[in-house]
Amino acid sequence: MPRSVVVLSSDPDLFDNVRALLATDPRFVDAGNTVHCDGSLAPLTNIYPVETHPVEWDDWDAATSGMPDPRTSSLLIFESRSHEWVAEVGRVLAEGLTSPVWIVDSADTVWPADQIDSARVALA
Repeated sequence: MPRSVVVLSSDPDLFDNVRALLATDPRFVDAGNTVHCDGSLAPLTNIYPVETHPVEWDDWDAATSGMPDPRTSSLLIFESRSHEWVAEVGRVLAEGLTSPVWIVDSADTVWPADQIDSARVALA
C-alpha cells in the first residue's frame, strides 16, 4: 500500500486547481486523472481525487481542527514516501491556491498545508 495523506479543501474544483497550479512546476506531470512525479526531478508522487462516503468521517470533529467539514469537502489522495516532499508540496499548494488547504496524515493529524512538520507528519 502506498504511503499517503489526504488533501482537503472546501474548494469544489480542488483537483482542477491543484492540477493547474502544479502544471507550472516542471517536477510534475499532468496525466489527466492524476498529477505525478516520476522520480527524476522529485520523489515518486501521485495526486488524484477521491470520493468518500460521508459516514467515513462521522467520528471526525472538524471544528477542533479549523478545517471544513470533510463530509462536504473536496478530497485528494497524495501518495509519496518522502515526508519532506509532502511538506514542500503542502507549502506550494498553500501559497498558490486561493482556498485554504489542509493535510490529514495517517495518524489523523490535521495540518494547515503550509505548516506541515516533515519530522512529525505520518505517512502510512
